[in-house]
Amino acid sequence: MKKVIITGATSFIGRHLVNILLKRDWKVYAVVRRGKASQFQIKNPKFVILELDMEEYDTLSDEVGEQCDVLVSLAWNGTRGEERMDAIKQEKNYIYSMNALYEAVKLGCKTVLSAGSQAEYGPMPENKIITEETECRPNTEYGKWKLQFYKDGNQFCKRHNVLFKEPRFFSLYGEDDYENTLILSMLRNMLSNRTCKLTECIQIWDFLYIEDAVEGIVRLIEIESAAGVYNFASGDTRVLKDFIMDMCRVTGTKSELLFGSVPYPDTGKVSIKPDITKLQ
Repeated sequence: MKKVIITGATSFIGRHLVNILLKRDWKVYAVVRRGKASQFQIKNPKFVILELDMEEYDTLSDEVGEQCDVLVSLAWNGTRGEERMDAIKQEKNYIYSMNALYEAVKLGCKTVLSAGSQAEYGPMPENKIITEETECRPNTEYGKWKLQFYKDGNQFCKRHNVLFKEPRFFSLYGEDDYENTLILSMLRNMLSNRTCKLTECIQIWDFLYIEDAVEGIVRLIEIESAAGVYNFASGDTRVLKDFIMDMCRVTGTKSELLFGSVPYPDTGKVSIKPDITKLQ
């Protein structure tokens, strides 16, 4: 039986990943913050919950206590809003994630997957196609420390004959996502025919459905594939306004769409054009 450790198991990606791996007969060690075990109501002998805060990840090998095959590192604090610029918090994420990596190698894991982010690339010119070889120039502490974890984690794994793979996510959506994301908040407004306040929505964007993202993660785990970064996006790259109009058609809403009523952030208008050839 294959065994996987998932840190950040109660996260958006984590909850979906737990379900699909259990269906595929993996034994899953779900690492959750203390007091969060009740978020899972799973009755399965192959499902084990470990309550550990991130600063306790250096005890992971003792808590698991048996050889495992894969670590999926999803835990990371301060992923939204002003916390993305909190250098102290982001550095702690890096330290704790590295500790989990050291412990996973002790447990015999031969594959590590880390949840990367488009923030590692930093802002790009509007027509720039982003491949895995694109130079990274992150402009947030979140992006900088995510990138540092990828670089150092990859080097550490190479020294220990472990494959380090990073799905680098652009923009995911789906059930159980954070309620204030663009897609969920706009759908909620549209289904109630409430006014929708938006930016001009003229940036280029790409959305990947959570179940497709998780399927991609499972394939990176189960299918022989190279270490390194994999851009995770759908390939359906369009002007953001097109996606808004798609939601209008699907919901049949009578909502008034106020494009341009919300200013772009101080960091400016960001567009993404991910190349997903490697993933495909």
